[in-house]
Amino acid sequence: MKSLRKQGIIIFIAFALVLSACGGDAAEEEVVVEETTPEVVETLDSPAVTTAQTVKTGVGVTEEPCPAAYAALGTQVPTGADPEKGCIYLGLLNDYTGPFAAAGPALEGAQRAFWIWVNSTGGVGDYSVAIVDGYDTQYNPAKMIEGFALQKDDVAAFAMTLGSVQTQFILDAMNESDTIAAPMSWWSGWSYKSADNGLAIEFGSSYCAQGMNILDWGVENLPVPIQKIGLIAYVNPGYADDYFAGVKAAAQANGIEVAWEYVPPVTEFDVAAAVGLMATQPVDAVYMATDPNRTAQVSGGAAQLGVVPLTFMAAPAFNEAFVADGAPTQALFTSGAFYTAAWIDPYEADTPGHAAMRATWEGVLGQTSASSYVVAGWSSQYHLKGVLDAAVKGGDLTKAGIRRAAANVDVSSDGMMPVRTLGVSKAETSTSITAPDASVGSGTRLVKANYSGPTAQSHDWSQPCS
Repeated sequence: MKSLRKQGIIIFIAFALVLSACGGDAAEEEVVVEETTPEVVETLDSPAVTTAQTVKTGVGVTEEPCPAAYAALGTQVPTGADPEKGCIYLGLLNDYTGPFAAAGPALEGAQRAFWIWVNSTGGVGDYSVAIVDGYDTQYNPAKMIEGFALQKDDVAAFAMTLGSVQTQFILDAMNESDTIAAPMSWWSGWSYKSADNGLAIEFGSSYCAQGMNILDWGVENLPVPIQKIGLIAYVNPGYADDYFAGVKAAAQANGIEVAWEYVPPVTEFDVAAAVGLMATQPVDAVYMATDPNRTAQVSGGAAQLGVVPLTFMAAPAFNEAFVADGAPTQALFTSGAFYTAAWIDPYEADTPGHAAMRATWEGVLGQTSASSYVVAGWSSQYHLKGVLDAAVKGGDLTKAGIRRAAANVDVSSDGMMPVRTLGVSKAETSTSITAPDASVGSGTRLVKANYSGPTAQSHDWSQPCS
């Protein structure tokens, strides 16, 4: 594979390496024993568990080093690649101009930061890892297909495919090319081979679990009785329907009435209509699975009419800008009526993974944002790294080999998320519950970590929620 961009001045960030040497007396006699190693038969469901002496490579993997930097965050972001190692290239399908454009830079920047950290602390076997220039899908399925087609023959896997339905649109092409990806999406289907053919490297709490857990948590912990609720979103398969499947399951378990739902096609979403429902058919709580712009518009519009119910937001519906100094929405969102179901603990959390993220994001890249999208971007790469490590261990960094490695592997994240086994068709049931807070950089305060309520604990997780 040819270099994906001209290399500039190599920026190599060297972290201190601690070497330990072991010594002892030399043996007087050396005995050579021949061992016969049984052949390991690999299938997509049982990757090799032995450490290979050589590694087979394919598309998106070169013996030449990675480029020194890529353009991101308005500058040249270093890859931290070791110039003495080969390179594993990852694709990137982001949203720069669509409804989640505000989140795109933080997501991508944090992903690039993650691989700087990995590359500077040993890399993946004899390779560093680099994310290629991102492609703007505009959060549009057709553009997602176009971007995947343009990048798939130059990368070993995808660091990000943004959106649930958008990623679903490229699943057939992913399957045909043996290309795995880390979706920036928490559709419950990513945990099931029946839905994703084992191609999605999922992470964090699914929207469905978020819906169950935030309703159960509210019932258990808030002094205001929740007896009647409303749902606000726009048609967004794999997001709103998954979140509301969880909300409805918990509502049924708790004897709570779903009084109304406002879920029109995105092109027909009318802020005034949503506000009108809240004003004319009041409920104890509203559950929102929108984008941040619509969250602020609907909640702000209702508040102007004196309507401020408890509001429980799916993770993508919140943005720390709501509570920024000078923001007209700050007082509303910090009033105590708003809570978010988060895929992972916020930026300030005390885990080794969060600490490594902050050190790299702030100390190496000089960034100041503590957005939840920074946390999402960084944490999304942990499981992908686990798969690449397993592929190297199995001696096969071809796309088929990487896919085999993803079929049954334990992945961890330095405490950011529970240890998970990929490929076993089992969903993560815990959720982080947070509340908007203007006093912290992330704009959100952790209320409860790894909460798994009674609905999620008793739910039949044998298949996706939506």
